[in-house]
Amino acid sequence: MKYAGILPLAIVFATTSALGQYTLAIRIDPTNCPVGMEVTHSGRFAERNAKSGPADDVVPSIPEQRINLKMINLLPHDIVNAEITARGFSHNSRLVLVSPGAQETPDLAKTVDVALDVKGNSSASHELSFAHFSAIRTIEVNSVTYADGSTWRASSPGACSVAPSLFMLIGAQ
Repeated sequence: MKYAGILPLAIVFATTSALGQYTLAIRIDPTNCPVGMEVTHSGRFAERNAKSGPADDVVPSIPEQRINLKMINLLPHDIVNAEITARGFSHNSRLVLVSPGAQETPDLAKTVDVALDVKGNSSASHELSFAHFSAIRTIEVNSVTYADGSTWRASSPGACSVAPSLFMLIGAQ
């Protein structure tokens, strides 16, 4: 029965390996999307709670996801605004399958206008907060407004979409 002590360790490594292999492909087609995106989970809430201590630890009454959206301008025109849609999951209970190929359909979407200052052929980051989201599955760019007043619109839903990174930074950048 020496192997019984190894079983919990084997389960932990197998679960970590299976979850690490579950990723969403980046679906940005440069011919259909004038921007690149990197979406990471913001660690500000975790950092604030770690500093305050257990007695002062305040948990928000509603779920909230905070992300850092880095927009990369692939054109020489300055970007001043973007309309994005976050798709994800609410705090409702659900059963999530972890088998390969199984994908849950997001039950929550929120569209927001984001004022940006992204110079031509450059990048800029913006912190965003989404109340009522327990997880964000994708971020889509619906439209981009340039400094000269022209506007680009996505040709189809999901044409300019990316999934957030599976890692969350918890320290200052």
